[in-house]
Amino acid sequence: MKILHITTQKPNSTGSGVYMCGMINGFREKGHKQGVVAGVDKDDINSFNDDIEYYPVFFNSDKLPFDVVGMSDSMPYNSTIYSEMDLNMVNSLKGAFEKNIKKAVSELKPDLIICHHLYLLTSFVREIINDINLVSICHGTCLRQIQSHDLEKNYIISNIRKLDAVFALHDEQRKEIIKIFNIDPSKVFILGSGYDNQVFFKEERNLSNEKITITYAGKICKAKGVKCLIKSLNNLKYERNFININVVGDGSNKEEYEEIIAVSKDIKFNINFLGKINQIKLSKLFRESHIFVLPSFFEGLPLVVIESLASGCNVITTDIPGLRGWIGENINNSEKVSYIDLPKMQKLGIPVEKELKKFEDNLSASLNYMIENILNKNTRNKMIDMENKTWSGLCSTLENIIQ
Repeated sequence: MKILHITTQKPNSTGSGVYMCGMINGFREKGHKQGVVAGVDKDDINSFNDDIEYYPVFFNSDKLPFDVVGMSDSMPYNSTIYSEMDLNMVNSLKGAFEKNIKKAVSELKPDLIICHHLYLLTSFVREIINDINLVSICHGTCLRQIQSHDLEKNYIISNIRKLDAVFALHDEQRKEIIKIFNIDPSKVFILGSGYDNQVFFKEERNLSNEKITITYAGKICKAKGVKCLIKSLNNLKYERNFININVVGDGSNKEEYEEIIAVSKDIKFNINFLGKINQIKLSKLFRESHIFVLPSFFEGLPLVVIESLASGCNVITTDIPGLRGWIGENINNSEKVSYIDLPKMQKLGIPVEKELKKFEDNLSASLNYMIENILNKNTRNKMIDMENKTWSGLCSTLENIIQ
């Protein structure tokens, strides 16, 4: 089978980009020929192997004289916010992508096109491509966009309904997709997520519990709960030198980033802001960490939770809809995962301010409890079965659905 992947965003720079690249690796294992159309900056380096036909669409260029569009309003790189786009920008985006999509279709002759995000570009692909099986994967942020503003809203909804299949990350998201797009439920399937078991794996040797390392990885912004996480650390009952904290990632919102840095200076523990690192370095960091924390107020189905678990970490995460079901009963009952209730929201991804103190207290309590379990029960070094959550397994699921 020949497969064309399409995304407006930079590959490998966001969760959805990592997801797409994971699928590419999974389909490669199965021997499928593949191509990619992706939005990048003109100076970005091609990150794909030579066996992948690559058709980059360049932003900050003559045809697209603005930053790469972002499905979140805060991206780990300079980005254009959808709600601030005008009609000329929309038409420029469509025109630039149309040229490369038609070139890719002509040269690759795909049997299947997989678009990422139920949003503007996916709708446009359906408009210009009608004779190839076209499916799309929802990563959650697209639903947030379409509920937040009216940019091309009716156009997007109309064409998403015409897709051959839509894949949700979990059952709650599937219900939301059906409601928002009024799409035929028989077209919407649960696909879940996956991880690269060649990169993320647990070492055979046990990790020492003499000192505890806590790691966060993701965008550095308020919506990810990073400020709350840092503020919660002062309530940990352990001595300064016993705990080390790593914060991985960067953010395009300079004001929020600087505010988070300022808050970190009042924390009694050592906090290492490591910036953005590649997957190999991240996996090594996970193998050297005891606890991974994801205090995010909004997610689709976060790959990083699966990746950190596969690397051996215990995990503390907000109770993101669909995550418990995807993780599964065996892992949920393993004492390696703890869920924090989300605060009440004033709107999607934005918590009510007066709820944050309670949320921070809950984070502190969960961290204290998890550390105690690691020290008393050695849960960090407990083995769990992650075999059914690899990219190859996910690709097999998609193949079975579309056949």
